[in-house]
Amino acid sequence: MVDCVVIYVRAIDDSWTLLVKNVHKKGFEGKFWSGVKEHSDVCIPFSLLKGEKLDITHFFGSYDLKYKSLTNYFLSGVIPVNRCKIWLGKLDQFLFNRKGLIRSERMDTLKLILEKTIENKNFKLNESSLATLLHTQKWVFHPDKERQLSYGKLLLESLVESGELIQERYEYKLSAKALNTISDYEDELKKHNQNLA
Repeated sequence: MVDCVVIYVRAIDDSWTLLVKNVHKKGFEGKFWSGVKEHSDVCIPFSLLKGEKLDITHFFGSYDLKYKSLTNYFLSGVIPVNRCKIWLGKLDQFLFNRKGLIRSERMDTLKLILEKTIENKNFKLNESSLATLLHTQKWVFHPDKERQLSYGKLLLESLVESGELIQERYEYKLSAKALNTISDYEDELKKHNQNLA
């Protein structure tokens, strides 16, 4: 598992950058760049650092934890808020993986695509983005993800076959016929409910 830290010190006007290799009692030591010119290793004393930008990235597993000051970074070691968020996220993913992925029916999928198309007239999707709409990005780590993608592709292709979607290369978009299909479906549903009453 990856567990390393990268520190950059940058001038306020971005005229120079220091990639920190070591932190000493007196300052930061590392590779120095000014503009596009690379210099040899230098040590910049803390006393000369007044308002420079500090970018600290802690690579922890597949996560990038970012900090803008040494104080924030050291406090995260004492109060590990980000690591707690990571572990809670892993717990949430574990619980999500224990459930089966629910398959969306044609009409539910069509209504979802309609809503997204109303928000963005150029909306297009594929089986991956459909899975994300239905299950958030958690589906990517689900053990049944390949089956979900296969089902999503079949579902989208069936909507193309019946004319509700138009395929453009590897993406799908709503056709005008979809509005009629949804309207007819809702009319039939109302009639059915009235017959039951």
